[in-house]
Amino acid sequence: MSRRLALLVFTFLTVLIWISPVEAAESDASLVEEVMTIIREYHLSNPDPDDLTRGAINGMLETLDDPYAQYFTEEELKDFTGTLNGDLVGVGIEIRTGDKHPFVVRVFPGTPAERGGLVAGDIILAVDGQSTEGRPLPDVAQQIRGPRGTQVILTLQRGGKEFDVVLQRAEVHVPSVEYEMLAGGTGYVKVTSFGTRTAEEFDAAMRSLQADGMLSLIIDLRDNGGGYLQECVDVVDNFLAEGTLVVSTVDGRGNREKVITREKPLFEGLPMVVLINGLTASASEILAGALQDYGVATLVGETTFGKGVVQTIIPVSSGGALKLTISKYLTPAGKDIDSSGLQPDYSVLTDELQKEVAWQLLHPEDDPDLAFIPGSGKARVNGREIDLPVDVLQKDGKEYLPLRIVLEALACQVFWRDGLIEVHPGGQESMVFDIRRGNEVFLQNGISYLPVNLLPELNITVTKKQNNYLLVRELP
Repeated sequence: MSRRLALLVFTFLTVLIWISPVEAAESDASLVEEVMTIIREYHLSNPDPDDLTRGAINGMLETLDDPYAQYFTEEELKDFTGTLNGDLVGVGIEIRTGDKHPFVVRVFPGTPAERGGLVAGDIILAVDGQSTEGRPLPDVAQQIRGPRGTQVILTLQRGGKEFDVVLQRAEVHVPSVEYEMLAGGTGYVKVTSFGTRTAEEFDAAMRSLQADGMLSLIIDLRDNGGGYLQECVDVVDNFLAEGTLVVSTVDGRGNREKVITREKPLFEGLPMVVLINGLTASASEILAGALQDYGVATLVGETTFGKGVVQTIIPVSSGGALKLTISKYLTPAGKDIDSSGLQPDYSVLTDELQKEVAWQLLHPEDDPDLAFIPGSGKARVNGREIDLPVDVLQKDGKEYLPLRIVLEALACQVFWRDGLIEVHPGGQESMVFDIRRGNEVFLQNGISYLPVNLLPELNITVTKKQNNYLLVRELP
């Protein structure tokens, strides 16, 4: 599962519907107001009325046993909706946890960070003079963010040099959709959330890829915690016939509502894979579930989060709002995925390989290959370089390779069941290893290793030149 945290984009595990505010019930004798008045008048601490109000509201929400219920002040509501839509105040970088300090993964164009000369790979040693060593990533991200127009000093390391950069925080919009064209005419579209402009951004990405000759598509919903239901449905419109059921919602009184597509599909019949993981949640599960149920896409990756309920935002008189769960949802096939999630059609647990396996499934005519130098931390899968640690172990005169990484890279599925490792190569008879015996396959530091001499049984040829390894699997 990815541990990446973007400074400007956070995960909400949400599918939202906005509704109008409700009128407050009037009562001459409000027990809550009475208790609050007594506390304010008599309690030793002389509590702040706003704190009492917030506490009363949160106390009521806690009785609901609803982990998604939440009260927002006016400012918190603004931050919540802004973050969901990618409209935030910051410097415009995405960071990831490193060995000791966080480092820059990406610099967004047109942002203070780009103007300040930051580049991917910069290590953030300190923020405003405070060291980042060993600190939780969210704490560092929060310190870098701040009010618009204020300054933040980042102490960076690039190569062997350390230097300070002074950045002025500004409003930044981070698109919720990124895309690129991969080899063989495969379009790749990553959707990070479902904000108010997601469907528009998705349509623009698809038009661009279509103009470049797209023949197949990968939609990446990994780490996508959801967002607005209608934006999700508008994305589904691209692939399912007009009037097709996308999702059903059922409220606490048993009332059912069907949500259907409203437009004629522009990409019906396009070969498609959807990437999912344990942080694919809510609205993104609705999208993936609909495409899976109708058989128009193959789900690749891990079991999703399993958030099968819908929230609504209800404004209140303070200028804030309540976020409340109002219904559960069912996929078109009637599946209730709350707490269980969607199961992938093709399991791949190695994060770095999920995108590559998706590409392989769309190009079955190409035999998968894996090239690496042990200990380099890099590998080439199907000719594309990725970060992938592949090490070779020597034991009893034999060479061993990490089982899951190698076999998933070469189009095999790997499952653990009660001490057994099942390898499903697809088109061939499965292989089963008893890890408890430790004969052919053994564990070391939580990683299972497979002897190289067993790879030919899976139609995998191994070529070694000096310290370079090339593994090619001939598909049945």
